[in-house]
This record gives sequence, structure tokens and C-alpha cells, in this order.
Amino acid sequence: MTLERPEFLWCLLAAPLLWWLSRPPAPRQRLWTAHHEQWQLALQTLRRRPPRGSWLRLLLLLVALAAAALAAAGPRSAATAGPTQLVVLFDASLSMAARSGGSTAHARARALAERRLASLPAHVEVRLLRCGGDLVRRYGDAARRLTDLGAPAGPLDVDLAQLVDALYDAETETWLLTDGQAQVRTPDRGALDVLDARGENASITAVRVEDSWPLPQLAVEVSAAVHAAADAEVYLVARGAFAGGEERRLLSWRDGQPATARFELQREAAGGELELRVELAADALSEDDARVVELPPLPAPRVAVLADEDAGPFAAVAADALAEEVGGRVVPATAGGEVGLLLVDGGAVDLAPGEARVMTFGATLAGQRDPEAWEPPGALDWDRGHPLTRGLDLSELRVDRAWRGVLPEGEAVIWAVEDGRREPLAVLAQGDGVASLHFAFRLRDGNLPLLAAFPQLLRRGFVSSYGQDVLVEVDSSSLPEEELDLRYAQPAASRPLRAFGAPGESLARWCVAVGLVALGLRALFR
Repeated sequence: MTLERPEFLWCLLAAPLLWWLSRPPAPRQRLWTAHHEQWQLALQTLRRRPPRGSWLRLLLLLVALAAAALAAAGPRSAATAGPTQLVVLFDASLSMAARSGGSTAHARARALAERRLASLPAHVEVRLLRCGGDLVRRYGDAARRLTDLGAPAGPLDVDLAQLVDALYDAETETWLLTDGQAQVRTPDRGALDVLDARGENASITAVRVEDSWPLPQLAVEVSAAVHAAADAEVYLVARGAFAGGEERRLLSWRDGQPATARFELQREAAGGELELRVELAADALSEDDARVVELPPLPAPRVAVLADEDAGPFAAVAADALAEEVGGRVVPATAGGEVGLLLVDGGAVDLAPGEARVMTFGATLAGQRDPEAWEPPGALDWDRGHPLTRGLDLSELRVDRAWRGVLPEGEAVIWAVEDGRREPLAVLAQGDGVASLHFAFRLRDGNLPLLAAFPQLLRRGFVSSYGQDVLVEVDSSSLPEEELDLRYAQPAASRPLRAFGAPGESLARWCVAVGLVALGLRALFR
């Protein structure tokens, strides 16, 4: 037995005082009488005794005093040896979402934890660590109730056996709930419960997008890892905001080896979600089967044309062809009108380069005066590595007349070579998310509209004018290989919790009871 407040035992020094107070009072005076016999008979008739001391009453009073002093000192019984803290390590990696027997390993682990923690003695201090994805810590009642434990998410990026070794000691018991996946070894100390959720699994491991925005063309490569029976059929499926709404590919795969399928899609102008999913009939883990790509809407521009009276039909025909390809429409070029791309053939336009989406052909820009005729330019050449002209054949390009002084500062993509110098014939002017393409010659002054490369050049000029402000974002995260193959888990036998230690029980109430009984018995013996 231990005492929490032993200083109260000093109260026992009051015992001599109680002895002195319990003595019978001495007579105040002595009287001699001849009627002593009659006085004794009267006392017997009244059944009264003369005052005298009682050792039994004194003993009961001292017992009550000792009981009161001991109760005030806080007596406690001896504590039971054993841990008084419990650290629950809850494996919440994505593999815990695998289904077996109609429920996930995560759900079974949670139900088991709720049952055991509810029956845990109240004096045991509980801490909860959710391992897998973002680390979550809970303490006290929040740990006992598994508050905000969350769903399985992310990889298991911690060595659970090493963590148990660091936390386990004589005062601390650890309890690991896991499926045994992605672990080098299981801990050999502490309580352990392994939830078996083994099965076949197919997972999307990577998504690569080749985006042609602002054009509708979209190429998507999807890689998947399959861990299943050799005869299992696996499909990669694309669903969502593209023409047709769904495409399926039967995947040719090898066990554990990444397999890839490519989708060539025509996205919808309004944009939306593109879901990419791998399908396996016996898939135990569905959470790693899909990726969702958010497709931004296409600009669907309004294309307008400004051309001289003698410019010919080239600009108007080019605008019609471009609007049809990019899902836009041709609108009149009116003052104050809103357009997405302006084609200017000849004349003058009050626009600054790189500040508007415009393609000019021999047109004078704002601030330019009196261009000089250039008839004819020298030998023509082009930048074969530039995105605008890469892969285009411009070897038959002929320009009969161009104009010096109409091109702004920019990146030359077509030029004439004269006296060993390059004289630009077409430049790309970059702005803030906007670009403009400028040619030093009008469409009628050469054979550019007649070349097979012209529609492609026109299309690339449109793409360049929009830059790359809107990009498709793809989640590139992937689980480690050891968390994707669910057919094998680190074997381990479950171990129960150690018996927890208990603090000594307070004996004060028993001391108070003894004291009250002693006082009650003392009242009976008068």
C-alpha cells in the first residue's frame, strides 16, 4: 500500500488528547452521608451507573481517529505491473482498400479497432498514428473513437517495423493493423493483426497527354500494370468529353510489366472530364483503376478578315477553312467587334505586334510609315526546327513582291538571302499569352496559298497565337510496385495485446467505513 498524502498521519498525535477527554469527570466535592445504602438502591432502581472510564470505548474512538487520518493520507493498493500506454499504428495505404470476402481490409481493421478500444481500461492512454498517405495523429478520446481516420490513400512511405521498435518499451504497448503489403519485415514486438486482402489487381501507373489545344486533337497514352492470372482479359477504357464518348482497348500485357495503350481523340469544344480506366473482372482494388483528366474548353474562335479590294479570295477562303477545322466561325470585321483571330491581307491595321491574335500578309501595322517595295526578294529559306515550320516543305515557295518596313521585331521563320544576309519575310511576335504572325508579302504576291503546306502553316499560326496558357493537368503519382501486386503479403501471425498495468486502487472509502463502524459501536457501549 502507498500513501498519496502521508503528512495527514500527523493527526494521530491527537490520540493522547482523546484519551484525556475520554476520562470520567472527577466529583466536584465529597459528602459524607448515613444514607449510602439507600443511595445505592436508588441508582439500581434507576439503572444508572456511577461515571467511570471504558477502555473499549476509548479503543473504538482511537480506531475511528486512525481510520480518519489514514483516509486523509490517501491510501492506495499496490499498482499492477504492465504498460499504461497504447500506440495504435493503423496502415491506411491504398492497398488496404482491397476487397476480400465482401469488405475491404480497411473496413475490417477499423471494426476490429473500434471493438478493442471500446473495451480498453479507462486509465490506458491511447495514441493513434495513421500510416499511409498523409500522416494523421490522434490522442485520447479522439484516438479511441478513430476520429477523422479517413479512407486509404497514398503509398506506405514508412518502415512500420522500425517505427514499432522506436515506440515499444515497458510502459508502451504498440498495436499494428496492416495487410502486410509493401513491408520489408513485420515487427517482432507489440500486438499485430494482419488483415488478409490478397487478390488480383490492375493499376494505371502513368498517363501522358499530347495536347493540341486550342485544336481539338488530343493523344493520350495510358500505362497499366497487371498482376493477375495469365488468361485474364484486361481492357483500357477512355470515357468522357470527346467524340464518341467511349473507346476501349484490349490490353496485351505481361505479369508485372507496364503495358501501354494510345488513344487518338477529338475533344468536345465545351471541355469536361476524361476518365481513363483499366478493367479487370477479378480486380480486388478499384481505387487505383482510374485517372481523371480535366479538359479545358476550346476557344472556338470568331475568325474575321480584313482585305483590300484587289486582294483576291485567298484570305476569305483561308478563314473559312481554318474556322471549320478549329470549330470556330467567320464573322464580319467590324469596328469594336470581338474576334478570336484576325486575318489581314494588305492595307493598314492599327494593331501592335504581340498584343492581339492576328496574322497579317503585307499589311502595315500601327506606327509604320511608307513601306518600301521589294521586287523580287532573293533566294528563300525557312527555319526547319521552328514549331511553325518544322516538317513543312516550302522549297517551292515563290514571292514576286514583298515590302520592307512592314515586319515588326520578332522571331524570323521565313527569310530571303541577299548578299549573304538574311532578310526576314515572316516573323512571329510573342506577347503575354498572345502571339501574332506577320508576313512581308500579300497572299496574291506569291504562290503560298497554292502550296500544300499553307493549310498546315495557317493552322500552326492559329495555335501559336493562343500560346500554351491552358494546359491539361495529369496526376502523375503512382504507388510503388510492391503495393500493386496484391497476391503476396508479408506473412505474419497475429499477436494479442499485452496485459495492461493498472494503478493502485484508492482505499480511502474503506478507511472511512471502518471509522464510521467504530463510532457506531462506541455509541452502543455506554
